[in-house]
This record gives sequence, structure tokens and C-alpha cells, in this order.
Amino acid sequence: MPLALESKLQAALEQNLEILDSGLMLIGRQVRTENNKFIDLLAVDDEGHLHVIELKKGVTPRDVVAQALDYAAWVRKLGLEDIQGIYASLQPGKKFTDDFTATFDAPLPDTVNENHQITIVASDIDPGTERIVQYLVEYGVPINVVSFKHFQVAGEEFLVRSWLIDPDDVTTEAPATKAKKEPWNGQDFYVTFKEQEWRNWDDAVKYGFISAGKGRKYSRMLQRLQPGHRVAAYIPQVGYVGVGTVTASAVPIKDFKFVIDGTDQEAQTLTFKATDALHDFDDPDLSEWLVGVEWQQTLPREQALFGQGLFSNPYIACKLTDPHTLQELAKRFPQAFQEGSLTGDTASS
Repeated sequence: MPLALESKLQAALEQNLEILDSGLMLIGRQVRTENNKFIDLLAVDDEGHLHVIELKKGVTPRDVVAQALDYAAWVRKLGLEDIQGIYASLQPGKKFTDDFTATFDAPLPDTVNENHQITIVASDIDPGTERIVQYLVEYGVPINVVSFKHFQVAGEEFLVRSWLIDPDDVTTEAPATKAKKEPWNGQDFYVTFKEQEWRNWDDAVKYGFISAGKGRKYSRMLQRLQPGHRVAAYIPQVGYVGVGTVTASAVPIKDFKFVIDGTDQEAQTLTFKATDALHDFDDPDLSEWLVGVEWQQTLPREQALFGQGLFSNPYIACKLTDPHTLQELAKRFPQAFQEGSLTGDTASS
């Protein structure tokens, strides 16, 4: 990695981890391990899994992979108290639990660091690194490489991201560290659809979308949803009201293309039941963000799938792994589960 690009990339990642993954919160940079080595970046996702992020700074493929594996061997032993201590030492005056809740708008999971992920960041992926990482992934090691290309257009700088292996495939293939955690099938997501003056289920059904907004900590969670994923929409205190397939990635409502009778239309030309659907229209940080969905089957609120034993939580979007919930969804929304299985098929993304 050229030194100039390396420094630009490291600075960009430290300031904004969304460049790498919109679902991460930074724990700290240059985190000291028990062997007095330093992890470039340590982060956590909304499921409480830790992420070791290493920049490939001009070292050989063998060295960068070995270094990352060494760090992960230390990270996997960290408990909640260890993580809180690291966070407090690197983020003076802040509390890990409070910031986790503020970032993800959800409480810290009961079990933290149940799994971890290794990510090597590079300006390009050389054959040596690719060969080693692909071998490790085949044997269940949760490791991946992401490369960034740097461009300048009309005085503006851009970083374009490319993964060696689809991140969903790495997560799916890596074995769970505890038997009680169900594996994810690489396809199904749970999505909270909380109705407000600016969000109405009837609009979502009519125009084919799911949404979140009123702050990037909410809307950014939608960015994990990619075309081909299957989503189950849940209205809090009401139940599951629809299952469909993602057709378009998350964008601000201002940029979302509504397809009406085969013609693209913009939000300002449409009528919504939600009286404030166009709130903060010109502010992407506060406006609604929409994900395009082709609904295979929907239900009115009064017929929603609701009851004890069904999975639900405050997250805007998360992987749906609970077998009982998937089975009940398949019974109530059979049109959405006609193709593929509940556990084996992986959607492209």
C-alpha cells in the first residue's frame, strides 16, 4: 500500500468507520494487546461481536495475516469488563455500554464477544494474501480482506470499496463458537417498522419499501440490506406484517426511485398516508432512508403474526436466525417462502 494512500485510508477509517461497515462502533485505535503489540482498530457491531481491523502497511502477506490472527487470538478471550476497560482508557469520560446503546439504539446483548471478525484493509489484494485468506475462510476462520481504490474527480476525493469474499459468506461459513447460537442462512433479516407520523405501513406496502430515519444511527442500519436478501417487517406491539425481497439498497427518500406503473417517480410527486413522510427532505442525516422491497406477501395490522416465542428486538435491522420464528413466518407468509429453504440457501448481495 503506498504510504500516502495508507495514511489517507487510516485517517478516513479512524474518523468514519462507515467507510468500512455502517454497522460498527469504534472501541479504539492502536489497542495494546497482552504481548505489547497494537491493533490498528478495534470495533464492535450491534450483535456485540468484536472486529479486528488491520491495515496492510507494506508488510508481506504472511506477516499481515499472521499478525491479524495473533491479535484475534487475544481478542477472543476478552470479556465485557475487559472491553469496558479498553474503551474507558481510549475514550476518556465515556462509557462503553452507554455509547453502544446510543449508537445502535438498542441495549447491549446479554452475551458480548460471542464471535469475532478479522478484516485486513489494503489498497489492493495481492495473490499471496488472497490465497492465504481464501484457505483460512474455507476452514472456518472469520477473516476477510477489503481493498480501497482512491479517486479524485473535480477536486473531490473518493474511496471505492471491494471485498475479497462476500462478508455474508464469511459470517455464514465461520463456525459458531457456542452451540446455542443458531447459524444465519445468509438470506433472512428482521426489520423493525415503527409507525410514526412520518412512517406508515400502508405506504410501505403500496410503494414497495421499508424505511428508517430521524438520525443516521437509525437509517444506517438499513445499509446492511442488499438486493436478494429476504426481509420480515415487524411493527412493535403489533407483529409481523410482511415478507419480501430487497430490490434496491438504502438511499435517502430524496434519491429513492418509486416505480409506479413501470415509471420511475420521485417522492415529492406522490401522496403518502404518513403526514410527515418528507421530513428533513434535503438533509440526508435526518431524512427517511428507504430500501426497495418487492413484497411477496403482506398482512393488515389486525392480522399480524404476533405471539410468545417469536423473535423481536429493538434493532432496526438484524439477521434473523431463530428457527421457530422462521417456521412460523413460512406458515403465515407461504408465498414468500415458496422458493429456497429456511436454513441453507444464500442470497446474492
